[in-house]
Amino acid sequence: MIKFFRHIRQRLLNENKFNRYLLYAIGEIILVVIGILIALGINYWNQKRNEIKREIASLNNLILDLDEQYDVLDDNINIEEEYYKSGIYVLEHYAKNKAFVINDTLLSKLNILVIRNSFIPINTTYEELVSTGEIGKIRDKTLKRKIMQFYSNLERTTFVTSSNNTNLVDGLFNPVLLEQTTLILKSNLKGVSTNQYFNEFQLKQQQIFDSNSLKNLYDTSSKLLSTPEKELNLFNVLQIRVLLASSQLIRYQQLQKDITELRDRIEKELNK
Repeated sequence: MIKFFRHIRQRLLNENKFNRYLLYAIGEIILVVIGILIALGINYWNQKRNEIKREIASLNNLILDLDEQYDVLDDNINIEEEYYKSGIYVLEHYAKNKAFVINDTLLSKLNILVIRNSFIPINTTYEELVSTGEIGKIRDKTLKRKIMQFYSNLERTTFVTSSNNTNLVDGLFNPVLLEQTTLILKSNLKGVSTNQYFNEFQLKQQQIFDSNSLKNLYDTSSKLLSTPEKELNLFNVLQIRVLLASSQLIRYQQLQKDITELRDRIEKELNK
């Protein structure tokens, strides 16, 4: 093809047909420009097609992450409900008896309240989108904003949960409880979630402590809680613990609602 056009140019020059040669040269240039534009257009189209494929894959992966996060929140909600119900039981126990009467059931509920649960964010796909810059290539700007808002809220939930666990459960509630009551020393507590290591520990403590020693500890605990100052202190931190569980429940339930809405919005975008 190149030889063919070169032959035409040479023939026109040899025949001194300069005007025709000039027109032909301009036409050839135009054809070259058109070819370049077509090539650029095809390249741009391929690039956009690949970006759309990556966007679809990313949105599908986000859905998988959201589904997993929803299931994790189910577990968190069940745990926080157990904390809340245990705290309410202890407060009702106090209201009924006008005191904290140490028994197996009360100790089992207090044991549950000593435990705190960490929040695990499922954000692998989102973090990858941010680090690679692909988050900016989501075509629907409203959807992109909603995704970013959700994961910002998820990050805040992680921070708040960790802060509450450190400052309120570990720093405030547990020190008061451990100072005034004997907790996991009892080997036959009912209603406490246990595992292999906990059971082994209880068997070991039965070999270490005799029944009289344990009885003395429980008697000491009862005496401590019989003073109004200690009762008030424990009552106050119990209220904080119950309120914390309640606020976490509300936070997790709202996250599940946000996940449902965001998931539906992503599905709508994929079905366009």
